[in-house]
Amino acid sequence: MEKEPRASGRVQSIERVFSIIEMLKIHRELSISELSALLSLDRSTVHRLLATLRYMGYVNQNKENLKYSNSLKFFDIGYSAMRALGLNNKGRPVRRQLAGQTMEGVNLAVIDSYCVLYIDKIESQSTIRVNLPLGVYMPSYCTGLGKLLLSALPEGEVRGVFRNSSEQAVRGVTQDHLKLRRYTPSTITDVDRLCEELGRIRAQGYSIDDEEYISGLYCMAAPVYDYRGSVVAAMSVALAKIVGLDIGQRAQEVLPKLLEAARGVSEALGCRSRG
Repeated sequence: MEKEPRASGRVQSIERVFSIIEMLKIHRELSISELSALLSLDRSTVHRLLATLRYMGYVNQNKENLKYSNSLKFFDIGYSAMRALGLNNKGRPVRRQLAGQTMEGVNLAVIDSYCVLYIDKIESQSTIRVNLPLGVYMPSYCTGLGKLLLSALPEGEVRGVFRNSSEQAVRGVTQDHLKLRRYTPSTITDVDRLCEELGRIRAQGYSIDDEEYISGLYCMAAPVYDYRGSVVAAMSVALAKIVGLDIGQRAQEVLPKLLEAARGVSEALGCRSRG
């Protein structure tokens, strides 16, 4: 018989449940045998916990291959948390105004498990648009939003989490976003270079993604602070690099508007002026 309450005050069965949820988040769909091997748990334990999660509606089972996946119930919970923070409701008018001023796409994201999660976007009014899906975890180390959010973390924490990698990333395939895989020739794949980049972002107060994640895309991101002065989100403007466009000049035109809008969203969340 398992001892439920552990000496540290933690409950082992709850830890196991969330380890299953986290593993399904990473791999999307897994069988009982696969979860058992990945988590070093008995098949019977995994089966029992999955049965409970399925009964409560938190996991689904694929009828064809009998594998399990997290249900949309988690999206509902996550969206409720976003509403509680007030990011969408309080900040959207400001982001709409920014999109109207720049005629470009405006994105809002938070960091979770050291990945960037897009929670809101306003499409570009130009004919060139970039499809960045909401509610999907994406690598943080090679996106403007992600790097901005990482810059708010201690350098030692970043070094302890991310790992160098010579592998080429395969877009659309679930993978470990904590390995510095290469998406484009401009992707940073060395943790020392990443930390240097994050240091520059801290100093200047904004980040730039110049074709690091998607070729032909230039993004600038600015921090959003809460009432405590902590970075809780980041917002960005995405610019398409097209023939005949001076991207440097265009960025200089957009950046002050982005920074002003980010301050406006921060003030809406109760943050006092940071000067």
